Amino acid sequence: METIRTLPIERSRKFICLMGITVALMLLAGCGIGGRPSYSLAEGDQTAATLRPTITLTPTPTELPWPTFVVNHDGIPTPAPEVAQRVALPEETKVWLLLGSEGELPARGRTNAIHILLVNERLSKASVISIPGSTFVYLPGEGMGRINTAYALGGMKLVSDTFVYNFGLRPDRFVVAHEREFVWLVDDLERLEVSVLFPIRDDCGGLPAGLHSMDGKKALCYVSYKRDDEIFRTRRQQQVLQLLFTKLVQRGRLAKLPLMYSSYDQYLDTDVSLLDLLIRIPLALRLGDPDRVKSFILGWEQLESWDLPDQTRTSVLLPREGKIEQLVQQAVEAISMPSALNAIVLTYEAELTEVIGVTRTYEAVQTELAGPTKTPTRQATLTPIPSIGTAHPTQTPVSQPTATQRPYPIATVPTAAFFDDTPYP
Repeated sequence: METIRTLPIERSRKFICLMGITVALMLLAGCGIGGRPSYSLAEGDQTAATLRPTITLTPTPTELPWPTFVVNHDGIPTPAPEVAQRVALPEETKVWLLLGSEGELPARGRTNAIHILLVNERLSKASVISIPGSTFVYLPGEGMGRINTAYALGGMKLVSDTFVYNFGLRPDRFVVAHEREFVWLVDDLERLEVSVLFPIRDDCGGLPAGLHSMDGKKALCYVSYKRDDEIFRTRRQQQVLQLLFTKLVQRGRLAKLPLMYSSYDQYLDTDVSLLDLLIRIPLALRLGDPDRVKSFILGWEQLESWDLPDQTRTSVLLPREGKIEQLVQQAVEAISMPSALNAIVLTYEAELTEVIGVTRTYEAVQTELAGPTKTPTRQATLTPIPSIGTAHPTQTPVSQPTATQRPYPIATVPTAAFFDDTPYP
């Protein structure tokens, strides 16, 4: 069993920020399945150290006017709800939208995994709101429909309008991943330890209640299993999302972000740049404290089952009046008050600092070993010839990292260290 080191409570104020995933989903050189660059977090790849991903900051868009909608009630099976009031968010709060889509790019499929992240960057707190895909809402310009069809029908424009209309929230950043990338991410993080509360007996190779070590394919089956309550499936998705994030911030894995991003970027539909992620590494480490992230889900208190009045009699989840607004307000309140920082964050910071330090040492050694051999200048004075059996004087060799010191092969990127006396919120 590995021992997790915990630093003293006295803080170093602000942590080393790596300027150098992603999310997300969040991962290199070589060829893997389907032409994807592959690597292992446990292996050192010499070629990966030469990779120089482009670092560009996503420009901050000018504040757009809040959209207005004209609702057409013709031909819809149930009256459209009133447009939601715009949610008042705390200062420096960003709305991130994480979607899991069927199919692969360039096609747009249904998004059966839908999670809204409200991130208060000033207080380093977040709320996650998970939404079942068959939640029946108003899709502006399309009528009433399942929320998981918005992306397929109108891309991110319709998705954004749908969240504005029904939730009073407009996404600032979005990531759309697919089943393939999810499997890769779990495998690249070397499996997940998942606690199964409700057994799955007829799929996924059988999953009795208890702790299971899951690879990517089994984890995908676990979050996609459809033969039970859809609310349960959404809870499983939220559970695995939290496990993925926690594992990503542990053991200095965030040092891999440049290579992770270069490996996944071409397969994701996202407006998140590498620098967007790198400048938020200190924030990510703090959100690794489970007390700083609160989880919410649209469940039976907010939704009710309803059969469409057509020939299919398909069952959907219809929001109860005013319940979504109440849930969103609870999520906002959870990120509005400052709280003390848990000591586990200091452990994450120390682990990442150690990985970065070992990586720099390793790169310096490789640079020196790869340099040209220097021919010593002939001295004018005569040097006694050593007798047979006497070792010639040689330059002390530079020791290479041992197997236990093998660093992550990250790209060489500029770093910035900054410390001050500003306390954590």
